[in-house]
Parts: sequence; structure tokens; C-alpha cells
Amino acid sequence: MIRLNLIDAAERESLISNVNPVHVTDVSAQVKTSKKKALIGFLSFLLVFVVFSCFLSVFGVPKPLHGALPSQYLDLIGAEDPSRSALTLSSGQTTTAGGSLEAQIAEANEAIRRREALTVNQVVGEVNPTVLFNNKRTDYTQFLPMEKVSFLRTAVAQFLTFLNTASPDDVGFSDCVFQAPNFYYLRGVAAKPTSQRNFLERVKTVSSEFKTPPIPENAPATDITAFGKFNVTNVNMNAVTRFVPAKDLVEEIKSLKALASSNKVVLNGLDKPVVEDFGVYKRYAYQVSSTCDYPDLQLFMVALAESPIRAAVQKMELKFVKKNMQTSMRIEMFVAP
Repeated sequence: MIRLNLIDAAERESLISNVNPVHVTDVSAQVKTSKKKALIGFLSFLLVFVVFSCFLSVFGVPKPLHGALPSQYLDLIGAEDPSRSALTLSSGQTTTAGGSLEAQIAEANEAIRRREALTVNQVVGEVNPTVLFNNKRTDYTQFLPMEKVSFLRTAVAQFLTFLNTASPDDVGFSDCVFQAPNFYYLRGVAAKPTSQRNFLERVKTVSSEFKTPPIPENAPATDITAFGKFNVTNVNMNAVTRFVPAKDLVEEIKSLKALASSNKVVLNGLDKPVVEDFGVYKRYAYQVSSTCDYPDLQLFMVALAESPIRAAVQKMELKFVKKNMQTSMRIEMFVAP
């Protein structure tokens, strides 16, 4: 009996020794950890709030948040909400367009009333044609087609007349080129150095951007080379104002030939034009050649400038070949369908 009790006691002692120890929870430590987490969360939220407020203050309220944020908060941080900038009238109904619906309707009705109250004279009086059209065209590239014709007729006649009067008797030319609007190139020779200097000085006085290259060492002392822009003066820009009607083109060509013939100039090449279509009008360009004396050509160009013929020389080149002057010209006409 005693032995059985001892066995039972030993078994109970063995069971007690195998039981896991009990861990006691530290309540004060858990409370501290919870407070720390709450503080971190609050600081994080405060940081995000400050950054968001700074963003709104600098860049304004983004479109997705229009009307969603309290006006007191926006006023505090100095941010603007376009949806709240509308004027509030009696009804208080506002739109994001910056005004009440009633104000917009009233403004539209007032505009209609003012427009209907205008008289015809008031409407016509307020129309200023100079606003719609630029009448101050000072550059050749801005000229209307018929203004270009008027300008070129005067420019070519003045240039040839100047050369005829300014060239001394002992100055001759091998090349003479004139191209729209007023570019020229001269190549020739003088019998005396004084004639060379005098001629170049005369050309310079009627030119802009005048240039003459230095004479090479092996060139004659009387060599003449000059190029620049000839100063065209007293141009009547309304000398010709109407296009050549297509039905009158043949008669216009006949008139041009007759005018040239009366000044001892024969024009070859007026039967093969190059046509460019610009929609409302066409440009007829004729590559014309002629063999004639310089005075006759000059008189023909002066007569053309004074005639009603609607033609102009866009480019002219004079060359001396075997004691004869060969003239090549590009004559242009603007034809309306």
C-alpha cells in the first residue's frame, strides 16, 4: 500500500515537471507600443495634409476636386477653386463658367437687343475697309499682278533711258542684264580710264547696293563691271489695272507686235507661251528674241510704258554678237478666263 502511494506520488511529480512555464504579459509595454503607433500615424497624416495643402496653394485645386473642398479650408491655405469663382446672384445657382445661369441669359438677351437696335447706317459706318485690306504694299513681292506689270513697264524704260544718256561715246557693253524688279548687271569697256570712272560714278548715283569688283592685274585698266539695284522713281502703279480677257489675247499680241514694228523692233517668239494657271488668272510668259539697235529698243520700251498694252518685260539680256546687238526678253501677260 505504501509502495503504491509512492508510485502515485512519483507519477504526479513527473507530470508537474513537464508542464510549460506560464508567460506573464507586460500590460504597460503594450500600452506604450500602441501610443507610439498612433503618434506615427497621426504625424504621417499631418505630413500628407501639409504637403497636399502646399500643393493646392501653389498649383490650385485640380479639376477632379472642383467643388469638393470646403471654401473655409481653401481660404485658409490661399488656394483657388475655379468652380467657386462664379458670381452668386439672387437665385444662388452658379456654373463653372464663372457666372450664374440667369446672368448669362440676361447678357445674351441684352446683346440681341443692342444688335437689333442698330441701324443700317451705324453698321456700315463701323466697317473699316483698311482693317481688312493692306493697301500699303511697298515691296515688289507684295504687289498685285497688274501692279507688277505697271512697275516693270516703268522700270525697264527708265533703266534703258539712263544707260543711253549716261554712257560716254567711248564706252561699249558686251553684256547688259536687267531682271525684275530692278536688278542689273553691266559688263563692258571704256576707251579711257576717265570715261570708266565717270560712267561708274553715274551708275552708282542711281543705284542701291552698288558693287564693282576689283580689277584683276591682267585686265585692262578701262574694264567695266557693275551690278546692283536700279532706283526706279515716279511709278504709276495704276497704269494698267485689268487682266487681259482670254478672248482679247490675240488682239493684245497683235497690238504689241505693231507697237514694236513702229519702233523698228521685230519680236520673235510670241506664238509659243508658257502658261501657268493660278486659278483666278493665268500667266502667259513669252521668250522673245530680237536683233535691233539700242536706241530703237529703248524707244520701244518707252512707248510700251506709255501704251495701254498690258504686257511687261520681266527679264532682258543684251549681248553684242558680230557687231549686232542680240536681245532676249521674257514678256509676261496676265490673262483672266
